[in-house]
Amino acid sequence: RVVIVTGADRGVGFETARYLAAEGGYDVILACRDQDKGQLAVQKIKRDNPSALATFMQVSVESMW
Repeated sequence: RVVIVTGADRGVGFETARYLAAEGGYDVILACRDQDKGQLAVQKIKRDNPSALATFMQVSVESMW
């Protein structure tokens, strides 16, 4: 199962992504605006759980308008 978590570089979004990655069976995509913060969040998740399926996807609010 694939799960996309928006705002996953901090706060509730990060904790949600971290929890789902720790549960196993989920391919978690961290959708964030800031590339550096998003990739750092993925690194934190994988540091705590090396087998976690977590990847970063950059989203742009500007492209939506």
